[in-house]
Amino acid sequence: MAAITPSTILPTHHLGMLAPKQNRRMIEDYRPGYPRFTALIAAHDLYFISRRFSKLRARLLLLKQDRLVVLERQLEEADQAEVCPLFLARRRSDVNPTRQALLAEIESRLADYDCFLEKTHRMLSYDRAKSRDVLSLRNWVGGTACLARNESEYLEERDLITLGTTQDNALSFLQDWIEDRFMYWYSGYRQRPLHDMSSDSNVYAYSGSLVRRTAKVLLLALLASSLLTPAIVCNFVNNMKARVIVIVIATVSFLVLLSALTKSKSMELAVAGATYATVLVVFLSNVNSGYP
Repeated sequence: MAAITPSTILPTHHLGMLAPKQNRRMIEDYRPGYPRFTALIAAHDLYFISRRFSKLRARLLLLKQDRLVVLERQLEEADQAEVCPLFLARRRSDVNPTRQALLAEIESRLADYDCFLEKTHRMLSYDRAKSRDVLSLRNWVGGTACLARNESEYLEERDLITLGTTQDNALSFLQDWIEDRFMYWYSGYRQRPLHDMSSDSNVYAYSGSLVRRTAKVLLLALLASSLLTPAIVCNFVNNMKARVIVIVIATVSFLVLLSALTKSKSMELAVAGATYATVLVVFLSNVNSGYP
């Protein structure tokens, strides 16, 4: 297999339970081409990357909408041109063939329009593909030449989505960051026993718990430091203004950390910041009540 620049990344925290080693086939055991590429994708949920086709969906949505607008106007014109008021007041007596045909077509096209709206809404709700995962697939395809160039060009598009999901965005972010550090700084990382999904030395497909545990420790350390550091600093500060400054800096830092590691909404950040600042003020005022 050709070398892959700088590496194909398969994060450990997204690998599920693996089959016993003697029954498990490596990615390179499949024939080059789509069999091997699909084996790689199947090993990692977030590699289920495809295009959203946003422009095509917008084009079709506009066309379907305009057809309904035209039908709506035609129905209004048919109503205005009706010579028998009874047909407009009593549906069972309405035998106007033009109106009947328009209503039937409107019903059909409106059902199609509603269905397309729901599908488009569902498509727009999928997460964007992470640049790290897209780059991994690009590197793998470019290094192995398993796919025709024109059939892998979709990885260069900007409207890529992933069908996979992550349960904890903060933990996932830290795991990606830690694994990148291991790949470049830990020379023995690729030789660990659980790198057993690919025989290519440039493919990192680790199924162990080292990265996940390291990320959890780092996350707990960040949370603990954000909570305890202001209290520890204020214990050494006697001036009230300096303590207020510490609380402000700690709150801003906490919100920056929260917004970077999670997908919190503005209101959720506001509530979290207010709660954090309140706890700090109450706690520090009680602890430091003996200071002038």
